Amino acid sequence: MEARCKDWSLSPGRYAGVATDIDEDFDYDEWLNEIHIELKGLNEEAVILASLIRENYKSIL
Repeated sequence: MEARCKDWSLSPGRYAGVATDIDEDFDYDEWLNEIHIELKGLNEEAVILASLIRENYKSIL
């Protein structure tokens, strides 16, 4: 019944709502910096793993 009232939309946002509050005490800049540092490390690891996979693949051909 609820989906019918929402024009048969199953989009989660129509049912769960979205928080628009901003936490003034949370350091978003530091959080984004940490994410970028982690992403950089993961990308570096991905390059190493891709190279290892490529070398292993060559060895089985």
